[in-house]
Amino acid sequence: MDPDLANAIVDSAKRLGVDPLDLGTAMSYETGGKFDPNLWGGKDGNYLGLIQMGPEERAKYGVREGMSAGDQVVAAENFLRDRGVKPGMGLPDIYSTINSGSPGRYNASDAANGGAPGTVMDKVVNQMGPHRENAARLLGIPQAGMINPQVAGPTVQAASPAPAAAPADNGYAQMLSQLQKIPQLMAQKQPVYAPPAPMIDTSAARRRALAAIQQQGATGV
Repeated sequence: MDPDLANAIVDSAKRLGVDPLDLGTAMSYETGGKFDPNLWGGKDGNYLGLIQMGPEERAKYGVREGMSAGDQVVAAENFLRDRGVKPGMGLPDIYSTINSGSPGRYNASDAANGGAPGTVMDKVVNQMGPHRENAARLLGIPQAGMINPQVAGPTVQAASPAPAAAPADNGYAQMLSQLQKIPQLMAQKQPVYAPPAPMIDTSAARRRALAAIQQQGATGV
């Protein structure tokens, strides 16, 4: 496989904002798995190159036999951009643009112009599996994965993750706040209160005084 071609596909896909594996899959399909920029095909053998451009497209984008594969990838990139391929679009829209001139024409068919029978979406889903593996080998991707027939819209920036919920308090924060104040309270000068004087039991004294009075009465003193 041609590393210059692989690098050109990756670079063009990056500028378009699409998956290089999708772009490579479409080019493999259009060239019968050969990635040959000099391949003629289509009706009357009048279509050339990696995405089989017709006469008008070749004239507009400067595609000619003998040009380098890298230059032809750039021409294909410019064609796809001009025809409406946007960042985030997938294989169905890329191939729809190559096959029928613009994204979103999933039921179109180029059978009348010498293309294989079937609509754009039929070809994406049912005919491009081996070409995806072929593109993966060219690009050095270990596993091609399954073709995603879903139609992707423009890329959307990922939303910021929601902030983590605060753990349940359960009174812990309040208790911690109070504990943290203890050293400050201890450092402050607090008034010292003397303990109350002990209570004196006077009952014994009263009994002694009463006994003395009674004794005086008895002696006549």
